[in-house]
Amino acid sequence: MICLSVDYTKKTTIVNIRDIGGIPVTHGQLREKTFFRSGELCNISTHDISFLEDKLHLKKIYDFRRPEEIERRPDSPFEKVEYENINLMSKAGRANPSLKNMTISDDIESQMLDAYTELVLGNSAQTGYHTFLMELVKNPQPIIFHCFAGKDRTGFAAALLLKIAGAAPDDIYKDYLMTNEARKEANEAILNAFSDKLSPKKLAGLEVSLNVKKDYLAYAFKLINQQFGSFDNYLLDALALPKSYVSTFQDIYVI
Repeated sequence: MICLSVDYTKKTTIVNIRDIGGIPVTHGQLREKTFFRSGELCNISTHDISFLEDKLHLKKIYDFRRPEEIERRPDSPFEKVEYENINLMSKAGRANPSLKNMTISDDIESQMLDAYTELVLGNSAQTGYHTFLMELVKNPQPIIFHCFAGKDRTGFAAALLLKIAGAAPDDIYKDYLMTNEARKEANEAILNAFSDKLSPKKLAGLEVSLNVKKDYLAYAFKLINQQFGSFDNYLLDALALPKSYVSTFQDIYVI
């Protein structure tokens, strides 16, 4: 059962921000105030920057977006927090869950499944998640990771962390689906901004794409089992993590 001790959306203006720590796992609980997930950090306030630096004591930002997304909406500058871009979808094309692609797709459901296929099987996603996960055990420190909306690339990253930590499937899905409530206000603003620019069909598709469904994450885990036989094999064969990775991660982050 997920029990968030702090609602960070009330302490900052950052969309879809939360601490995934505190979630019960097999041998305890995931360490709190260590793994934060969010939407983009573009044009955030000086208060928000100070909060992340001085209250949460974050040491690193992982930005999972593509370079063209970052060029259009770069993260706000931080003085005390290191920044790293890990492009998870360098060759994803229409499968990339960027806002631009969300507004032009004629088949949102198919596009979303394509996106999760890319997150599981794509070379840049596998390389990127390898880099991300290895850095977590090589240099344990409080971090925040994000993409544009903080729902797909970020949501799958959070699901990987929680599954590696030993969280129950129900808790993994609960964290994943929290995005829909956390993004409600931001999504309404986006839909209003595009209301006179898109056809009713595309606007309805955009609304679907701004949310997550349990089916998307379930599809990703099903694909992992189909292609690799098990989650452990996926970590070894697709993400090229050492056999000791899960135990090492849990030794560091499970209390």
